[in-house]
Amino acid sequence: MSQLADVKFSLNDFELRDGIYFPSDYEQLNNTQHKKTWDAIGKTYYGSQKIEKIADTSPIKQDYTLLTGTPGGTWNKFPLNKSVGSILEIGSGYGRAPLHLSKAKNLRCEKYYGIDISEPLLRRLIKVKQEYNFFPEAEFNLICTSAEILPLEDNSIDLVISNCVFMHIPDAQLRNLLADITRVLKPGGIFVFNHSFHNKSCPSHIIHNFIRRLNPFVRNPVYLKQYTSAEIEEMLVTAGMQTKCPQYIVEPTEEYAILPETIKGIPVPFANAINRSLKPSGSLKETLAYGFSAYSSQLD
Repeated sequence: MSQLADVKFSLNDFELRDGIYFPSDYEQLNNTQHKKTWDAIGKTYYGSQKIEKIADTSPIKQDYTLLTGTPGGTWNKFPLNKSVGSILEIGSGYGRAPLHLSKAKNLRCEKYYGIDISEPLLRRLIKVKQEYNFFPEAEFNLICTSAEILPLEDNSIDLVISNCVFMHIPDAQLRNLLADITRVLKPGGIFVFNHSFHNKSCPSHIIHNFIRRLNPFVRNPVYLKQYTSAEIEEMLVTAGMQTKCPQYIVEPTEEYAILPETIKGIPVPFANAINRSLKPSGSLKETLAYGFSAYSSQLD
């Protein structure tokens, strides 16, 4: 168990400004390179800034998928018309996953907690909520902080979701986060970590790691860390997840890759087409999968 396990915060330790909760050490957090990076990314993240400038007659106003696309993967397995008391989203971004679950799956909740380190993305989430009114009956609590120690009560959350976030978190911090997710999840609660772990055996990652290691001065340890399915299982067990959610699944994604599609920001010729053409079967699926998802078996 993490040495941070006995450290507790609540939203009473945060300051609410303009619809977002900020930690008391926000100025210190703002000075970290990690936050500066994600604040910069958040300003134009996947074109989501378009929501801030659209006219009332824009097709995007009528069809949210023109802004967000249609999330796939584990979200396809999410049941229709589910209702929960509380949802916690780790790395909420501008609200892509909850917007989809609300609109396409008719998921309902009483309270939504969205945590993200990027203030621009959380401010965009507020705009997306205004435009599309997802989770219309829910109380919204947006929290701008680094996800490791969650400012929530023990056994207070029915559903924890996260989409393509954990691969951006260093290993030790991720283990702390998984332990704290277990703490706040209610017994019998549900979690969905979609496309959340990079696959250690994926050839694309192996090639990319080799290239990254050639220059130790700009090495980012986050992107040198991938996992096997057994290692993900071990992390979840160590976090105590089985005490809250006894049955869950770790499975490879349905995105496969032999070649990196970019190296140092430069496109690799034909890599995209080659990767999209892959249709592995059997054990090759786990070898060639770009990543892994983990989720409660109630969804399967």
